[in-house]
Amino acid sequence: MGHYVIRVEGTLSRDLTAAFPSLSVDREPAQTVLHGQLADQAALAGILNHLDMLGINIVEVLQVPSTRPPNGS
Repeated sequence: MGHYVIRVEGTLSRDLTAAFPSLSVDREPAQTVLHGQLADQAALAGILNHLDMLGINIVEVLQVPSTRPPNGS
């Protein structure tokens, strides 16, 4: 599991971003940033495939290190 940031070209409509309920959305000029916790690589691949099928250009994908302390700390 990890926190991912996916930056795409263009400002996605609310209808399009509703297709990704597990992700938060930040709209920026000329780009949209989707971010949130994903269970595994398969979940990430599913989102990237969905964006690709919609014809949305993916600009950047980042995995952000967790800021939570490891279990047992």
